Amino acid sequence: MSINRRKFTQLAILGGASLATTSGIFFPKPAEAFIFGLLLRGLSSRAIFGSLLRFAAGRVIGSLSDSFGPSEEELLAIQLADRDFVERQFTANKTELARAQTSIFWGQQRQDNWGPNVGFGFVQKYQSEISTAKITGPTMTGIHVATQVLAKQGLSPNQVADSLLPVLSQFDDWCSWEGDSFPGATGNQNICFANYRTTLGEVTSRYELIEPGAGGRGNVELIVEAGGQPRRNIIVEVKFA
Repeated sequence: MSINRRKFTQLAILGGASLATTSGIFFPKPAEAFIFGLLLRGLSSRAIFGSLLRFAAGRVIGSLSDSFGPSEEELLAIQLADRDFVERQFTANKTELARAQTSIFWGQQRQDNWGPNVGFGFVQKYQSEISTAKITGPTMTGIHVATQVLAKQGLSPNQVADSLLPVLSQFDDWCSWEGDSFPGATGNQNICFANYRTTLGEVTSRYELIEPGAGGRGNVELIVEAGGQPRRNIIVEVKFA
C-alpha cells in the first residue's frame, strides 16, 4: 500500500512515531528540533497577539473603515467564529482585530482547570473562498513559540506569517489542556491533533496531556514545513503551575 508524505506525517504524529522526526527515508529534507519550557499561568491572548504583531508583520485594524479592515464577507465570518468562541466560553481578554498578510486574526481566552486556554480566530482565504480557522491553547502555544524561533533564524515578518498563519484548515482545533474534551471527541482524549495549510507550506500540531492536575504538564509538538526550509520540530513542555 502506498502512502503520501502528508498522510504519513499525520499518522506518525498521531501515533507518536519517532520516525516523523528522525528518518531520512520518509523525510529527505533536513530537520531542526527545538525544546522549550513554558509556565501556563503566564500565557494570555494578549501576549500571543503581541508576538504575532511583532514577529508576523501584524497591523491592528483601527476601525471597520480602515483600509486594512475586514470586508463584509470577512466581517460575517468573524461574527460567526465569535459565536462559536462564546458558546465554548472563550470570552475573556478579547483582543483587537489585526491583519497580517491576507489573514485577519484576533484572540480571546477562558480559564481551564489548570490555567488559561487561549483561543484565536483566523480569517482564511483559499481559492477566493473565505472561512475561519479556530485554534485553541495548545496549538496557539506552539505558534507563539514558533514565531520567535523563525524570527531568530532570520526569517522576515512576512515569511513568518506565510509559514505559520492558516490559509486552509480542515477542522476547528477545540482542544483543552485536559486533551480533546469537547463534545464529539473520540479516540484517545488525552491527545489533540491539528493540521492546516499555510501560504508557504503546512503546520501540524500534536498535544498530549502527560500528567494531569496542579503541578502536572503537557507537551505540544508543532511541525512547520514551509518554503523549502528545513522542517522545524518545535516542542513546548507546558507546566501547569
